[in-house]
Amino acid sequence: MNIFFRCMICALAMTLLTSAANATKLSENGRALLPIVVSAQASEGEKAAAQVLSDYLKRISGADFKVETAATLSATSPGIVLGTAARMTPAISNFKLDDPTATEDYLLRSHTNGIALIGASELAVEHAVWDFLYRLGHRQFFPGEKWEVVPKAQNLSITVDSFEHPDYNSRLIWPGFGYLPENRERAAAWGARNRAVAGIRLSTGHAYGNIIRRNQAEFDKHPEYFTKPGSGKFCVSEPGLQQLVIKDALEQLEKNPELQSISLDPTDGGGWESDSCRDAQVYQSVTDRVVTLANVVAQAIAEKYPDKFIGIYAYNEHSPPPTIPVHPRVIPSIATSFIRGGFTLEELFAGWSEKATHLGVREYYSVSTWDRDLPGRARGGNLDYLKRTITDFSNKKARFLSAEASDNWGPNGLGYYIAARLMWDTSEAANVEALTDDFLSKAFGSAKEPMGEFYRLIDGSNKPLLSSDLIGRMYGLLDKARQSTQDAAVHARLQDLVLYTRYVELYSAYTQASGPARQAAFEQVMRYIWRIRGTHMVHTLALWRDVASRDKAVKFPEGADYRTPEPKNPWKSSEPYSAQEIQTFVTEGIANNKLLDFASASYSTELVPTTPLNLTGGKPGSFNMLRGNQHFYTWVDNTPATLSFQATGGNIYRDRGEAKFELFPAAEAEMKSVALAEVAPDKTAHDVRLETSFPGMHRVTVSDGSAGTSITWPQGVPMVFESSLENSPNLAGGRWTMVFYVPKGTKVVGGYRSGQGTILDGSGKAVLKLTDENDPGFWSVPVAPGQDGKLWTLSSVTGRVMLMTVPPYIARSGAELLLPKEVVEADSKG
Repeated sequence: MNIFFRCMICALAMTLLTSAANATKLSENGRALLPIVVSAQASEGEKAAAQVLSDYLKRISGADFKVETAATLSATSPGIVLGTAARMTPAISNFKLDDPTATEDYLLRSHTNGIALIGASELAVEHAVWDFLYRLGHRQFFPGEKWEVVPKAQNLSITVDSFEHPDYNSRLIWPGFGYLPENRERAAAWGARNRAVAGIRLSTGHAYGNIIRRNQAEFDKHPEYFTKPGSGKFCVSEPGLQQLVIKDALEQLEKNPELQSISLDPTDGGGWESDSCRDAQVYQSVTDRVVTLANVVAQAIAEKYPDKFIGIYAYNEHSPPPTIPVHPRVIPSIATSFIRGGFTLEELFAGWSEKATHLGVREYYSVSTWDRDLPGRARGGNLDYLKRTITDFSNKKARFLSAEASDNWGPNGLGYYIAARLMWDTSEAANVEALTDDFLSKAFGSAKEPMGEFYRLIDGSNKPLLSSDLIGRMYGLLDKARQSTQDAAVHARLQDLVLYTRYVELYSAYTQASGPARQAAFEQVMRYIWRIRGTHMVHTLALWRDVASRDKAVKFPEGADYRTPEPKNPWKSSEPYSAQEIQTFVTEGIANNKLLDFASASYSTELVPTTPLNLTGGKPGSFNMLRGNQHFYTWVDNTPATLSFQATGGNIYRDRGEAKFELFPAAEAEMKSVALAEVAPDKTAHDVRLETSFPGMHRVTVSDGSAGTSITWPQGVPMVFESSLENSPNLAGGRWTMVFYVPKGTKVVGGYRSGQGTILDGSGKAVLKLTDENDPGFWSVPVAPGQDGKLWTLSSVTGRVMLMTVPPYIARSGAELLLPKEVVEADSKG
């Protein structure tokens, strides 16, 4: 929790009850020692929470915990007292019942007479129940019964003294493509049991379109309310427009009293430019326009609804910070992607926090179109990212966190679970290792060790590479885990993860197929994921809806798209896979996905100069030209700066258009281009100048339609290509030579190739020939004593050579090489 709330809560807990917390016995030898007591005036929600507690305590201990009512209740009444603070007599004054940001506060306290589970609201009481059960050992790791852990203990006792307040008032992890109906209830139960819900449901979706539809006749009469016809963007300076939006907002709150907020975020996309609207003259920025309208409406509704909020995004053209104050009831949520204006996230938080009382975050834990449920591709599957950002955003005044995700618990389930814990209490970031260990111990028992390795393998912070080696290792670890336990519940969870691994295998095969085989592989994937949709391992709905729309090489036959239900749809079957079929996936998966004789290593993408390493040696490198869409990295020390070099376009084809060079600073939050230059395809050298105001690493992207582009770059200026399995340069026009770095302690240099050449070690000795006699594929060479911590050389290479055990970055010389920051820091120490 943040420091302010931690101090406040400590003070509250000291004054709530005079008696210190005591160990309280709940059951003995399967017999309940205390009843659950609710007020005679308890709401249906409170009664339901009491019944849930009774049911689960029985499942844990075998004891019958009766639910009783009492005319009056206090926090020290005998029994397990459960209810809202408003039911307690005398009142517990420390609960702020009139504060919407305190509606999730609850007290858990053991005392000589029993236990108090008291919440500021029905939702807080529900939180108290699930937190109480969590402290007794209950876990709901992923959605569904398989992933619920209910401990068994006939003798229950607990010592607890905690007043809880969430660090985020809203903690939502939701699927961008929605849930299948059969998965929705299980997902909602997971959210409730892990307190991953909204105490204040902040509405932030694009809202202008709905306002227009609700008031179409009025907008038809007043075209001046738009920046231009069909734009969907409001001319905020129009007084009539402001009054219309105020009226619409009040009507929405009158019709829906349960609403805690309304959104005033604009429609998506552009359309703010206008020749007739005065906004550009009245306001300094698009952001100021959006904030002005939200402020006007917030002021109007505050007079009638002082506990309501207005939500907007800091997104797209209105992501830059405003120059005007933000009304205290307007909550901007800063988007971590789709940012304009060349701002870093640090700058956005700093700028918005100066003008706004509260902030939110619009996150992207998983977007199906970006990651396709593959291991380690999404932020939600990167524990380091979650640990860092959830804490950091909270420290920057963010009190609302809404994360777009996917129904894909195979790759991201552990991350989603950890994120829910951290969103409630950011101090848990210090306990991520312990939380992970708890997950492995309770979910997998004696199979904990291989499953720990499995989750480390697919963690996004380790940048797993989609390959046969990865798939084979996943299958192998799951098989080892199965052999480590006879627990049926653990076997059921392992089977789900086998089904996920089989998806990874099928999707990998689909992406590598072409021609008729691609359509067949697509059908196999779609049929398969429909059968496993109830596991929540992959986001079946998203994949069914989106893959074919983006891959024009495949299609659904008539009557087989995602809208057509069973049994009419020939591709849909709900027949579950049997245990034998699942074991066959493992056996065949291990046989068909051979492991490498080396383990691939992962590195960060934060590249820095190698100056501290004083790298020398290595054969000086060169290359003739690039073809297609390529990129390289460079470095800027002092700003403003101009990157200058010469380029010649059209070396192979002269009818493919200009070669385009774009500059993307790493410090720019979205890595948006800050400079663009074009070179004519005329086989003539042209000066290229790309200006930047950002320091640090930059990516230069070259796009030439495969016409062939050569570059002349000043010696000693960083120019680094990534040469990994996922990204490798197309260095065309003959043989090329480049150096790479072998970190200290490296035992094997290994990778993949599709060409010929020679690998030279740090002394210049040829240690591996890549010739026609060697089939293209994986290769490896041992590192001789004294040859680590040095520059090696890829010499006279044709085609591509990718690096897998060392940093996958190549350059013409050590002076021009950039390396991952952690490598430079580690190797410069010794």
